[in-house]
Amino acid sequence: MAATISFIFRIIVGGIFLLAGLAKISDPVRFLLTLREFQLFPEVIIRFLAVYLPWLEFILGLFIILGILCWTSSLMLACLNAVFTLAILSVIIRGIDIDCGCFGLLADILKIPDSADIKAVIRNLLFIGMCLYIFFVKDTVISIENYVRGYQGKP
Repeated sequence: MAATISFIFRIIVGGIFLLAGLAKISDPVRFLLTLREFQLFPEVIIRFLAVYLPWLEFILGLFIILGILCWTSSLMLACLNAVFTLAILSVIIRGIDIDCGCFGLLADILKIPDSADIKAVIRNLLFIGMCLYIFFVKDTVISIENYVRGYQGKP
């Protein structure tokens, strides 16, 4: 049962990050402008994040779906979500009303609200919980790692 729940969480979290990363990759200027609105980093870091963070999200999302470095990917996604949550909390505390940029162009296409608000914080905390579940359960079904190792129920 735990392995099945872990697999479901892998598909949910992986799919969301794969799509969110892809949406930001397709419109890097928009993501760069969103990062500036957070007023957290100097320009050189913003430019670096605007280029590489979407690719990291995309790759980690793909890895966790396929079950490649699944536990490492889940821990990295939990840490990314923790950083995203702190960034959103910082703009809430400072009274800055912006979009979080979490889903980029995808938010427009699917008409998903993308505000940096308490709902985004709660959503991120749920993602962190799912990622930590995947990390600590260490048992999953349908993964490339299991196929390569010969599935025995444990990592």
